[in-house]
Amino acid sequence: MARDPRRGRPAKRNPGRGRTKPKPAAADSDVAIPRIAGVTSVVLQPGKITPVLAGHPWVYSGAIARTLPPLGLDEGEVAVPGGPCIVFDPAGRYLGFGHYNVASQITVRVVAVSAEDEEAPKRLPTVGRLVRDRLDRAIALRRDLGLPGPADDAYRLVNSEGDGLPGIVVDCFGDGAVVSISTAGGWLWRSAVVAALTEPKGAARAWVLVRVAGDCHPSEGLMAGLHESHGAVPDRVSVRHAGVEMGVDPQGQKTGMFLDQRDNRVAVAQLARGRFVVDAYCHTGGFGLTCASAGARKVLCVDASLPAIEQVRGHADRLGVSDRLRAEQGDAIHVLQSFADQTDDNERPSLVIVDPPKFATRADVISDALRKYTHLNRLAMEALVDDGWLVSCSCSGRVSEQDFLRMLALAARRAGRSLTLVELRGAARDHPVSPAHPEARYLKVAFCRVRRTEAAVKDS
Repeated sequence: MARDPRRGRPAKRNPGRGRTKPKPAAADSDVAIPRIAGVTSVVLQPGKITPVLAGHPWVYSGAIARTLPPLGLDEGEVAVPGGPCIVFDPAGRYLGFGHYNVASQITVRVVAVSAEDEEAPKRLPTVGRLVRDRLDRAIALRRDLGLPGPADDAYRLVNSEGDGLPGIVVDCFGDGAVVSISTAGGWLWRSAVVAALTEPKGAARAWVLVRVAGDCHPSEGLMAGLHESHGAVPDRVSVRHAGVEMGVDPQGQKTGMFLDQRDNRVAVAQLARGRFVVDAYCHTGGFGLTCASAGARKVLCVDASLPAIEQVRGHADRLGVSDRLRAEQGDAIHVLQSFADQTDDNERPSLVIVDPPKFATRADVISDALRKYTHLNRLAMEALVDDGWLVSCSCSGRVSEQDFLRMLALAARRAGRSLTLVELRGAARDHPVSPAHPEARYLKVAFCRVRRTEAAVKDS
């Protein structure tokens, strides 16, 4: 199946309010900037060069001094969104190439940075060759990490900018893969990605599903949802994840499974033996099932989605842990409140995992998101027995690590608890990022020991 996700003609889309539109090239410019057929030339503002050379893959609109359209287009005409571009400093020094979308605040997504004193190319590498090269590197990296392996055949093969393919994510499930696209440039490259994934000498996937991410920004001109399938895409795939057998719906939420928590689930399982565990916002039960399989005494999985809870129950039956794992549809806040109100410590959990959805979806809601995180974590701490464990997660990239830790400290104070941060973790190792790109390090997972303060003990 196939359908075009574009809404209207992208070249005529409103570039957006509150954003500095790149200025067209001045006719009397002293610096001759090379132009290539089909490729936009982008000149950066003074002082905006270092991040690109350091490896930051995003160039914001305000960092652009001027642009020259591809040969064949007149001044002022806009290239196809996501089309190729070459980037220069104000003196005409070549910096690299990438995708260009004038409608996006992230106007350039850098694919490759130039070597020292490298001259601008006469032509760019073909998309097919470049994608195959990046995919080969990604495969080699995962092999070094033991993926796929006896305990895992569900893993991330391509992590967007972290693997040099901006706007493209590839998650592998068994013998197939789901491609999630979030940028106009990634959409233009989808055919090359599918071809590289299905090559016998490459990733050799038997089936590939292409979708546009649900959180794709409107400026990319794409419509979220499923768009293409190649090969026989199954309704359900049985995979091994963190040593636990689970079923995945490739057409489900995100790419079918949240893979970024793999390493954290293994770490949590080491704490779970003999404990009563509450997995709040459990989705399909990744944390709870791993804990039950590792010997937890009792596990309660809670999620608002009934289909997700039904999947957890099915997984528990197949794993043979349904005698000690209960899955309930409900509001995690209400469930944690009920444990916080519990007077019998024998009925309280000794390990609570809170992995809520992204609270901070935009910059203007960060304060509200932090209030929600504080309330949630306060209840989670109050629900725990003394000297219990809290594993608190945030997938909101707009919430900084510093703000996340400050939020936990505030939640502990309001709960009357003493909090010890034992470890702060991030996404699994198959989610690589550039050290120059902190925005990509979105996931924060805090392993905390929680103890009642003296005042709280006296009041209890």
